[in-house]
Amino acid sequence: MPPPEDELDARIEAATRSLVEREQRIAAGLDGLGQRARRAVAPARLAATGAGVLLAGGALWWLLRRGATPAPAAPAESTRAAAASPSSPLPPMAGLLGLAWPLLPARWRTRLNPGLVALAVDLGWPLLRRLLQRPAWPEMATVEQVDPARFAGRWQELARLGAAATGPRPPSVDYHPGEDGGFSVERRWHAADGQEQGERGVARAVPGSGGAKLELSFEPPWLRLLPQAWSEHQILALDRAYTVALVGHPNRRELAVLARGDVSPPMLDALLAVARGEGFEVERLGWWDGAAAGEQPH
Repeated sequence: MPPPEDELDARIEAATRSLVEREQRIAAGLDGLGQRARRAVAPARLAATGAGVLLAGGALWWLLRRGATPAPAAPAESTRAAAASPSSPLPPMAGLLGLAWPLLPARWRTRLNPGLVALAVDLGWPLLRRLLQRPAWPEMATVEQVDPARFAGRWQELARLGAAATGPRPPSVDYHPGEDGGFSVERRWHAADGQEQGERGVARAVPGSGGAKLELSFEPPWLRLLPQAWSEHQILALDRAYTVALVGHPNRRELAVLARGDVSPPMLDALLAVARGEGFEVERLGWWDGAAAGEQPH
């Protein structure tokens, strides 16, 4: 039997070792926590998180800003055709992506909470579908064929739906031929304070439209990956000399009268008759100085 003092020394040594091991475990835990905190606040991670938040907020703002509004009444045949056309590029069974959970790597499944993933899918999937879907507007009658080479060049915008007539001269639109019947587009106009402003974009021909339907975008190139970054404009009327054109959007809220020179009142009357027949409110057209007051149709 060891002496009492030896037993006491052994107990003190064991307690000391226990305290040292505990301090080592605490230090290791604090070090690991510090490393995780440093990774969480790393500039790249913060930038990625901020970019994700901004992208989500921008997408929500985009949807609220460009929410679809009902189009004017159209013939039943056109309405049925529009309703039958697909309005979203996403497949109907895409909501079953949750079945792919067992196929994820094991390390992902251990780090992700299935409940949170399901919640994110439930909240994010409708937003994604709304972001990618294209409104199905009633069809409009367009010209049969457009020669891109002849349509290219500078046009004067004599009138635009819902726009106020400002500036010393009408806005100009320049179409420069591109690939596959498309164009690079530059539009210039004068603001209310007299300063000239402009924007540049691209236009691409819709396949099978004979060049009469153009998808136009003035958004940055990185945003053009989204369908909502493109707006379809259709050439509803065009004379044989390519000097007068009527261009409208299927939503019936965007319409422009383009010309390369003077336009006679009978020609303007004919253009407005076409626009009325397609459901445009031509009474809301804003006419610039390029169309003299005495020449504006009634």
